[in-house]
Amino acid sequence: MSRSLVHAWLRDWRRRPLQRLLTLVAVVIAVAVVLAVDLANQSAQQAFDRSMDEVAGTATHQILGPAGGFAETHYRDLRLAGWRATAPIVEGPARLPDGRTIYVLGVDPLAEGAFRGVASDIGDAPVQRLVTEPGTILPPRGWWADAGREHEDRLILESAAGRFAVTLLDRAAEGDEAATDVDGEGASLWVTDIATAQTLLGRQGRLDRIDVSLDDAALETLAEQLPDGLELVPVAARDQASRELAQAFRINLTAMSLLALLIAAFLIYNTQTFAVLRRREVLASLRLVGAGRRALFGVVMLEALLVGVIGTLLGVLLGIGLAQVLVGQVAQTMTDHFFVVAVTEVAPRPLALLAVIALGVGLSLLAALAPAWEAARVASPGRLGRGRLERRARRGLLGLAVAALVLLAAGGVVLRLGAGGLVASFVGLFLLITGFVLLLPLVLAAALRGLARLGRGQTLPRIGVRSLERSLSRSAPATSALTLALAAAISVSVMVGSFRDSVEQWLGQALTSDVYVVPVAPAAARSGARLPAEWGQALARIAAAESVSTGSSQDTPSDVGMIELYVVAPHPAWLDDLPLLRAEGPTEALDRRLRERDAVLVTEPFAAHHDVAVGDRLEIRVEDGRRVFEVAGVYRDYGSPQGTVLMLTQRFYAGTPGAEGVGSFGLRLPEGADADVAIERLEAWLAERETAAMVTRPGDIEQESMAIFDRTFAITHLLRVITLLVAFIAIFGALMALQMERAREFATLRSLGLLPGGVRGLVVFQGAVLGGFAALAAIPLGLGMGWILIEVINREAFGWGMDLRLPWGEVGETVLLGIGAALLASAIPAWRMARMRLVPALREQP
Repeated sequence: MSRSLVHAWLRDWRRRPLQRLLTLVAVVIAVAVVLAVDLANQSAQQAFDRSMDEVAGTATHQILGPAGGFAETHYRDLRLAGWRATAPIVEGPARLPDGRTIYVLGVDPLAEGAFRGVASDIGDAPVQRLVTEPGTILPPRGWWADAGREHEDRLILESAAGRFAVTLLDRAAEGDEAATDVDGEGASLWVTDIATAQTLLGRQGRLDRIDVSLDDAALETLAEQLPDGLELVPVAARDQASRELAQAFRINLTAMSLLALLIAAFLIYNTQTFAVLRRREVLASLRLVGAGRRALFGVVMLEALLVGVIGTLLGVLLGIGLAQVLVGQVAQTMTDHFFVVAVTEVAPRPLALLAVIALGVGLSLLAALAPAWEAARVASPGRLGRGRLERRARRGLLGLAVAALVLLAAGGVVLRLGAGGLVASFVGLFLLITGFVLLLPLVLAAALRGLARLGRGQTLPRIGVRSLERSLSRSAPATSALTLALAAAISVSVMVGSFRDSVEQWLGQALTSDVYVVPVAPAAARSGARLPAEWGQALARIAAAESVSTGSSQDTPSDVGMIELYVVAPHPAWLDDLPLLRAEGPTEALDRRLRERDAVLVTEPFAAHHDVAVGDRLEIRVEDGRRVFEVAGVYRDYGSPQGTVLMLTQRFYAGTPGAEGVGSFGLRLPEGADADVAIERLEAWLAERETAAMVTRPGDIEQESMAIFDRTFAITHLLRVITLLVAFIAIFGALMALQMERAREFATLRSLGLLPGGVRGLVVFQGAVLGGFAALAAIPLGLGMGWILIEVINREAFGWGMDLRLPWGEVGETVLLGIGAALLASAIPAWRMARMRLVPALREQP
């Protein structure tokens, strides 16, 4: 390829920079979104993995006991019996003064060397102080800069046992620059001595677990030596479910970000096609002076390569900055649903950057293949006309329709079979989307012909519609890009709206008490903070309650791994309020069965993740050891994406129910009772108790739950806005190209007496037609995508079922947004066409 050939072809960049700028902006935004989501996902995942690995360390197994912990003498007995590779742990959450939740890990530095870098160096000055000075704690290193505090500070922590003043230590203040990994970037653990942790978390004389490092030969021996009430559990069993669900959340975000890249491909195709057509005289001249088809193909691809490289590199820079914004949102979602995650900055990975660069450049080249092939096929100037391309485009509509039907059928088969998990579900969804988009040119052509027939008495509208129909290769890709963006917005509205309505309905069913008494401390990973069980009678008397319910959540071993068990003593007729999906027999018989036999209920996510159905059996560890329980029913629940098993207290406790305390009390007041008076009395009584607790209403719980819900889906709304922005650029670029391409037609109309205002109106009308068609086409595609997201993707990812809600208000807003975007995009082309010079336009060859 000669230098003069490249120079002649790329000279157009200086003459018409706006077209190149639009293409670059689309590539920049699309690449930035994909990279930002990937970096945010990876950074949050690394922090998530680091946090969970810091908790477990290098332990292979953990010795667990009851939810309230077990006597620390068991650890002493194991050490005396010769089990040296063991380390005691007290763990749980606490709350900072600003409301943020932290994770406190109490360790024994003398035993930590074999497991973690956490406080294992007894020669380190801060570690010595952890052991010798009560009330000292070691925050993550990054916390100091974020909080803006000086070294050696004091802080008030709120935990299960109340409020405590602690002294904050910092290794950097002691001159130790080689801090352990737990103090590194993304750490979320606050490390303290085990005695201090027992005081902070209300675990005096008790441990939450004992970490053990074992080989296979010693595993069975240790299991046999454990006393009743303790169980040896593999480390992977505790966090595997959280890891899988966090991965599903990231896959959902990544799939949505790829939509922006797909829309950008339409714009690249549009721009490159228009570039070939606009420079047809240059192509003819190059052919006449001896340029071969391979050279012409190469120069078009070179231009696409330059666009891809420049746009991708700029997109990488923007993506790194955008990732810094998104990573906090992703980390907050993981904290809300899975585990405490702290991320302060994004660290781009070389492989991730190379992958995104290859994706951006590769997509630019792929989108330019058809225009480059068209340029290479030109044999003479007479074959360069616009009409020839349009005739070929119309002849290709049938082939596109056949390909669309094949893709639609393939997507339906993939989704129907359900093989391959979440990734296969997204593949099926993208096949359906692609098939639908390939059908749009045929439908658009038919719609434009129909509008032309309807507008026979209206000259200018008919001219505008016929112009669009004759430029199908230009109008179809732009309309497809806008349709896809609007459909993505509608599908997200359908999914989020349906999910939100279902969660609100579920909260209304689940919150059956009028007043709740709960611990002040935040929820724990292994077990929640406990309130004395004997409070029940006193609370009922003070509030004059008709009935009192209790509920306690805890992790417990089972034959399907660690499960979240919800132990309840419910109100009378409680099953009438529980949203049962599948159960055998009437509610009265089910209630009697749950009380008198070893039977449990499971949530819908639990049934999906563990492939459990009514009638199956689960071996669950309860207070007196492992027992087999029959699954008596499945109910809807959105409280835990991992899923929950519900068991009545009399089936869990061998002795007195709630002897270790309960997680919360629910008080049901008589009809017409004043809840404010009852709350005032309860608060006065609780103020005199040593255990910190608070009174809350169902409305407060619902408000906090919905706030978590809105935080979870905030990032999807942001991605939707960015996708619409890319689509706006696509429709704007297409209208610019269309009007410049049809300049001769507009010049002829002006010569026949059409005023500039008529030209502007005609261009705006064309934009409205394209926007209206895209908006109407987006409705079935968006509703279908929303249904698939609800019934296939979310069930596969999280196991949640939800009732389909059609948010027509949001759908209407999206339709108006699409039409408005098209009208706005047509403003500049309309202004330019009205001001164009007539003589040069009339001389242009058709």
